[in-house]
Parts: sequence; structure tokens; C-alpha cells
Amino acid sequence: MKNFIETDHPCDDEQFEAYTGKGRCVQIKKTRNSIVWVGVAIVALAYFLLVPNANQIKELSKQVNPTASLYSNPKSLHNKFPLIDDGRNIVLLSDVAKDKWSILYFGYASCPDVCPTDLATLSQTLGLMKHSDKLQVVFISVDPKRDVGNLDAFTKRFNTNFIGLSAEDEVLASMTKALGVYHEVEKTKQRALTKDHSKHKSTKMKKPMKVNNNYLINHTASYLLLNPNLELTGLLTNPHRAPKMAKALDLIIETLD
Repeated sequence: MKNFIETDHPCDDEQFEAYTGKGRCVQIKKTRNSIVWVGVAIVALAYFLLVPNANQIKELSKQVNPTASLYSNPKSLHNKFPLIDDGRNIVLLSDVAKDKWSILYFGYASCPDVCPTDLATLSQTLGLMKHSDKLQVVFISVDPKRDVGNLDAFTKRFNTNFIGLSAEDEVLASMTKALGVYHEVEKTKQRALTKDHSKHKSTKMKKPMKVNNNYLINHTASYLLLNPNLELTGLLTNPHRAPKMAKALDLIIETLD
């Protein structure tokens, strides 16, 4: 009998009940069901404790407003948009974020004022944060034609931990559209330049048209905040103030990390 009881038998087996008794079988069923419900309760409790709920996000949004705006339904960027580095090697956001929070800033290296100011402000913000070690800044150029090959040198001017990337035109267009990032070459700067060195009428051919490479790009100047799962969690809009952003980012990371 000992060997039979130790063997795994279903509790509704008549032969098993004959050896153990029907009352014993009912008790086993009750114990099993209790264990299952305790397991469900633990999972549910862990979910509500670890996963931010709507009320928590709402309260946090009030505390960080207007410096940061939080999204109730974060959009995932995980493995969606292949970026490129200075060597035009494919780089994914997960490769550079490495399970940290991330700030994406879209701009271009030739920007005369906004981009340098915003990147300097970001560096200052990190210097004021308690949890700067949990945050990675990624600069994404909307001007790959001119910037690829100079991305690393450009970003390191502001902070040695900043990472500079870009994307092929098609990927860049899809990514910025999905994230609501505006960028457009100034129309007045797109005109091709021509120059006729002939001072008199002649039959000589004019020199070929030269494309003006000193164009400007209008673009969104906001910081996009991604959580460690590479989900678009929030947006930090102008005006950018380092002390306020540092406080808001620390609070967001402390609450949602």
C-alpha cells in the first residue's frame, strides 16, 4: 500500500480513494485549491505593487507637470527602428540603453543654436540628478547626410557619456513619424546655386549647378523619455530648465523604476 500511495494518482481515482478514504481525498482537493488561490493572490498583489496603475501615473503627472508630460499608454520602441553609428553599423536602442532609462533628442550637428544649447542643458541636468547613473542620453541626427561620421565627436563635446546615432532616410522618416517628431529642411535653403563666370555673351557652357550644403533644419526640440523597456513614457518640453528637469526625472525614476 505504501508504494501505491506514494505513486502520483489523480484524486478522483476510485482505487486511490479505496486506500486513502474519500474524506482524505476531499481534503487533498481543498489543500490543492487553496494553494492555487494563494498563488493567484500573490501574482495579483505583485502586479499591483510593481506595475504602476492609472492613479499612480495621474498623481505623478501632477507632480512633474509642466516640466514633463507622462503617457498613460507607453508606446514600445523595442527593436523597431534600426539606427546607425558613425561607421554606418546597425545599432538598436537596446544596445545602447542597456536596461536604463533613456532620453532621445532629435537634432543635427550643424544646428547653430538650439541643439548645442539643449545638449548642454541635458548635461547640466545629469549633473544635478541623484539617479543619473540610471539614465542614458541618445542624440539622434535628423541630418544623416552631413552628420554620420561626426556623431560621436559632436555629442562628446557636451558629455562623454552621450551617444550619437542617426538612421537611414527611410527608417528616420518612419521613426520620427511614429514618435511625432517634426523635422524639415528650410525651403529657402534648398535652392541650388549657380554661378556664371562669363562677363560677356559667349557660347561657353556654364559651370554645373552646385547644391548649397549650408541648409538649416527646423525640428522638434523636445526630450523623449523612454523607460528601461524602451517604451515612450514621457515628454520634456520647452522651456528646458536643468534644476526642474533633474527633480522631475529623479521623481519619475524613483516612482516607476
